[in-house]
Amino acid sequence: MPLHRSAAIVLAILFVGCTPPPAVATPTPTVPTPQPTIAATPVPATANPAVTVPTIPATVAVEIPVKGAALLVLDITTAVCTPRPPCVTSLPKIAALIKKARDAKVPVIYSETTAAGASILPEVAPQAGEPSIKASSDKFFNTNLDQLLKDRGVENAVVVGSASNGAVLYTTFGLNLRGYTAVVAVDGISANVDWPTNFVQWQLLNEPGFTNADNKPLDKQHVTLSTTDKIAFK
Repeated sequence: MPLHRSAAIVLAILFVGCTPPPAVATPTPTVPTPQPTIAATPVPATANPAVTVPTIPATVAVEIPVKGAALLVLDITTAVCTPRPPCVTSLPKIAALIKKARDAKVPVIYSETTAAGASILPEVAPQAGEPSIKASSDKFFNTNLDQLLKDRGVENAVVVGSASNGAVLYTTFGLNLRGYTAVVAVDGISANVDWPTNFVQWQLLNEPGFTNADNKPLDKQHVTLSTTDKIAFK
């Protein structure tokens, strides 16, 4: 083979061997499309600049004429009172007030709920001849309570019982609505915890149409807040 041809072949081989492989196209990175920014909805500020808790006037001493007086003992039963520690705590005070009423020959009227199998607790149980009615929170609803009060010539009714935000609140309002004056012994009313009773004391003095905001003693057809030891039957 001629020399110049051999040299040409060698050069061709070298050229092919030195030629870089075709470049592989680098894929263009996919840039994610930015999502639109959604502004967070601001949480509205609490509309509570300053909650003012109303002041409840101090309890007052009350002398209730025996003639025209009655004591209502509401729902001090195994179903209502026993599960509530504040009610159980109030039992000695209620019992003392019941004794005070009986000693003065003031009628005592009881109420119970319609809970099956419930009974009035023995510490405050009625004696022979003392009536008891059964109803829900409003003891006037579908009962003869109003007639019992009228038959005894009642004008001023003292109220104790549980729950303060149930039977006590609604029955006391019912008393005022029917023309009676009410005295609530706050140490003889209770709920499952204390704060409903605190609220009820304010509510009783500020009933719509029957307000005694200053807690004037025996304000006619209104509520007076007292305690079992400050109530006297004269």
